[in-house]
Amino acid sequence: MSNFDEKLEVIELLALHEEALADLYAAYAVKFPECEIWGFLYGEERKHAEWVRSILDNVYEGSIDFMDYHFSEKTLKISIKSLNNLTEKTEKNGLELEEALDRAYNLENSIIEDKYLDYFSSKIDGIQKVLDDLKKDTTEHRELLKNKREAHILEKRNKNWGV
Repeated sequence: MSNFDEKLEVIELLALHEEALADLYAAYAVKFPECEIWGFLYGEERKHAEWVRSILDNVYEGSIDFMDYHFSEKTLKISIKSLNNLTEKTEKNGLELEEALDRAYNLENSIIEDKYLDYFSSKIDGIQKVLDDLKKDTTEHRELLKNKREAHILEKRNKNWGV
């Protein structure tokens, strides 16, 4: 496989990763219908998959710059498989909302910490804006999940203490 083909494969895997994350959030939406954020996050991740795939045309045109990346196709495939397994377990087994919020927070955080979205950049403003918006949205998702988890824990604690 050529270096160019590998770059295309990584972009497609990034899109599949976003879709797998969306599927997990859809499973959480079914499991926890009282928690309104899952439907929102599902839509956001589906949108992100489309955005990532929209980059492919720009790769062919040469308007995307690739960084030396520390993750491989294998890493992304393992992560996608892990997300699919989590989705399957969520659909079959019991799960507490707090655990789902923890998992989702950690997943969004790992996307940021592992710099998945730093794999490419562009000198073209419109393309770079899409890439920057992906990073911004992911950071906002992480914060939303953190706040929702903290509020849930506080509510649970107050309920247990009869407050």
